[in-house]
Amino acid sequence: MFEFKLPDIGEGVAEGEIVKWHVKQGDNLSVDQDMVEVMTDKVTVKIPSPVAGKVKSISVPEGQVVKVGTKLLEIDDGSTEVRTNFGEISGHAEEKHAEKPVTAEIPAPIKETAGEKKVLASPAIRKAARDMGIDLSNVTPTGENGKILMEDLEKYKKSIEEKPQQPKIEEKKEEKKPEKVELHEGDEVYEPKGLRRVIFEKMAKSKAVIPHFTIVERVSLNKLKETREELKSKDSSVTFTPLFVKAVTLALKEFPKFNAIYHEANKNYVIRKNYNIGVAVDTSAGLTVVVVKDADKKTVFQLSKEIADLASRARENKLSLSEVQDSTFTVSNVGTIGGIMSTPIINYPEVAILALHRMEETAAGSEMFITLSCDHRLIDGADAARFISRTKELLEKPSLIFVSD
Repeated sequence: MFEFKLPDIGEGVAEGEIVKWHVKQGDNLSVDQDMVEVMTDKVTVKIPSPVAGKVKSISVPEGQVVKVGTKLLEIDDGSTEVRTNFGEISGHAEEKHAEKPVTAEIPAPIKETAGEKKVLASPAIRKAARDMGIDLSNVTPTGENGKILMEDLEKYKKSIEEKPQQPKIEEKKEEKKPEKVELHEGDEVYEPKGLRRVIFEKMAKSKAVIPHFTIVERVSLNKLKETREELKSKDSSVTFTPLFVKAVTLALKEFPKFNAIYHEANKNYVIRKNYNIGVAVDTSAGLTVVVVKDADKKTVFQLSKEIADLASRARENKLSLSEVQDSTFTVSNVGTIGGIMSTPIINYPEVAILALHRMEETAAGSEMFITLSCDHRLIDGADAARFISRTKELLEKPSLIFVSD
């Protein structure tokens, strides 16, 4: 039997939502066949089966959020032992499979220091002992040559559990009960799920942790429009967004603090030397931030093709995890939809975000408001004013954008 547990599918991802099952109980599975669609706070991914067999049971329904390591389903693969994609084994044939775990490497045996009792046990037994919190030196072995067996481990665990325990005094935790809301005829309860739940949690964390402030500039786009028309004569797919991304990347090089990542656990910042620009994409499921890696090393034409490709696949839900990870600064172009101004929320754990708004025709020509939201713990108002002024200058004098190209 094979128990499939939710794997660690990305850096910093501790849980995921079961969006859709692609199999049902009784289905025959082949190796690498898609089993389940899981959404994390980074991306939605389809997880394939590591083994062939028949689906015996599904443990988690669609829509439920589970932690990494939670059992999702059981697959009858013809094995007499229960194995998992974490390399765990149970039954009487641990040693048979211990050298070849399914997808995860089993930790090496613990080395005893001088003077310690030598313990003989297979890697599977050692891992089981770690999971149970048992010191193997306290377990009486019954195996050949003094080797500890699974039965010895279970016997020791049972003896501990049967010992009388001192009563623990615990504080009574007040359970949060759902608030009763009076509903009227026609009312509808909306439960955030899927990508909307991810946005719900991420935006709440960003506003709760990061003290925001926003600064606004008005930008003339007359010369940028001329530049875009020239570029379109060479490649008709060029839009304004890659030009904005290029300008921002150049400004970040001059103001490195804006290209930083905040670490809540350490209460510090890491100023990145790679420029991975997040680009907000409006999809039918909600806002998705795709990431253009090493934007400083790419031409406007390369940026244009990459952004168009990422945006298209974001709307089709075909992004890989790496394509939504490791952004260092985000650009959100809402001008194509509407609105003359907004105060964007920082894409946590970044420290700043730039929003671009509707282009308007005035007596001075084509103009646009741009707004910059910043983490006030790291960035002062004066720094923000200098950064947005430099970005304005690059957009109003686009010839400066192409100096690095």
